[in-house]
This record gives sequence, structure tokens and C-alpha cells, in this order.
Amino acid sequence: MRPYHAHIYFTLEQTELAAKAQEDIIRAIPQLTYVGRLIPMPIGPHTLPMFEIHIPVANLEDAIQTIDTLRQGLSVLIHPVQHNELQAHTELARWLGKPLPLKLEVLR
Repeated sequence: MRPYHAHIYFTLEQTELAAKAQEDIIRAIPQLTYVGRLIPMPIGPHTLPMFEIHIPVANLEDAIQTIDTLRQGLSVLIHPVQHNELQAHTELARWLGKPLPLKLEVLR
């Protein structure tokens, strides 16, 4: 099965907080298959800076609980990887913290 992506969002003022959350998440979830760098600007459908991690399906529920504990109050979008990206980022998406707007036109 395809992994899930988690996008952890931050403002530029929260960069240190995001780096701490990233470090804590990496240490707590060794099963992650990818950890992206902190991207200091909006990119793609994302309206805030963020970093991305990839979670194997087998570890999803435990990873979500761990991320929720370690996210430092930051908003997190978790979605499956699939062909229909609009559906993945909307209907099938889960949010931890405050949901944020996305540029959905990018996914159509």
C-alpha cells in the first residue's frame, strides 16, 4: 500500500518550533520513509511554510497519535497518496490542530 503524507505547517516566526517538532517526530517514529526539509515558503497547494514526512500505512494510527503529541501546537495535514490528489487533500484528509486553507485549484 502507498504511504501517507503529513504536512506540518509553520509561520516564519515558528521556524525554531517547527525544527524542534521535526526533530522530536523523527526520533519518535523511526518507521518514517521520508523526512523533508523545512520549506520556508508556501509551495504547491500549501498556503504556509511546511515540512513533509511519509508514513507507512502499517504505522499510521500510532504515528498520528505521536505526531499529535509532538506537533508543538502546529497544524498538520495527513492524507493518503493516491492518483486523485484533490480527493486525498480534502475528503480523505485528516487534520491535527487548526485546519488551514489550501490552494485546491493546484490539485484539479
